[in-house]
Amino acid sequence: MKEITIGQRFEMGKQVAEKLDGMDGDAVQLAINSADHPFWFDLVKHFGRKIKSVLYSLGKVVAVPATEAKTTAECFTNQARYYHRDGDLDKFLPENQSAQDASQFAVCELTETATFQQMAESVLGVSGDIQTLSKLLIQRGHTITLHAIEALIERQETGEDVGLLTNGWANFFLVENKDGSVSVVGVRRGGGGGWRVGQRSFGLGSGWGAGGRFFFRNFSGN
Repeated sequence: MKEITIGQRFEMGKQVAEKLDGMDGDAVQLAINSADHPFWFDLVKHFGRKIKSVLYSLGKVVAVPATEAKTTAECFTNQARYYHRDGDLDKFLPENQSAQDASQFAVCELTETATFQQMAESVLGVSGDIQTLSKLLIQRGHTITLHAIEALIERQETGEDVGLLTNGWANFFLVENKDGSVSVVGVRRGGGGGWRVGQRSFGLGSGWGAGGRFFFRNFSGN
């Protein structure tokens, strides 16, 4: 039998709570007393659904040294390096970017047009709403700080191939917002050599084309 992951346990508990909340006392008692009750059938059906992967691992793992704390306002401000810095970084992200331990990043590409939610489900191996997926991404340490992204860009610019696309296509990273949720930071380098940095909502409904790259901290790529 395949082992149930912590993420699946978390999602299952949430699904059980939501289903029970919409039932009266008698219905809850019936579900508890009968293993054949439709309540359990619906739950099993939900978790038996296979998660379609929309990511392909490039087999590249990038080691990133520990970074010290830095204010968000100080990130991506080198005008010789950055052509555009999105003001929403300061609006949604914490005022201070915390220190981050040394870690490794898996570099993956989209195999088809997909939303951020589909991307997260592929990495986590479970389906869920935006709030649930955000919590799991943070709990598993898949988010990154802005100054760690800066460090990767500097390494790419000085001749080391860390996997960042430099042909105008987007590179995406998961970051934590000030309210404890998750958003996505995209960085891309245009023909003039300057980098554009933007913040995107994790719940954005539009998809991103195949070939865009995602960098996941503490993820093996499988």
